[in-house]
Amino acid sequence: MYTDDSVLTHDEHKAAEAAFRGLPLDSDWSRGAQLIYIGILEVTHGRDVVEDCRWEEVAAAVGS
Repeated sequence: MYTDDSVLTHDEHKAAEAAFRGLPLDSDWSRGAQLIYIGILEVTHGRDVVEDCRWEEVAAAVGS
C-alpha cells in the first residue's frame, strides 16, 4: 500500500516512465515496478501520453 509520502524506487520510476511513453515492459524490473507499469498501461491503453518535447518538464515536476 502506498501513502502520500511514499517514494518510487528507481525501477518503479523507470516503469512509470516507460508506461507513460508507450515503451515495453522490462522483465528485470521488480514485481512492484511491473505492477505499476501494468496499472498505467491499463489506463493509457499503451499510448504515449507524454509528448517527447514535454517529457523532461513532466519528469522534473514528478521528481520534485
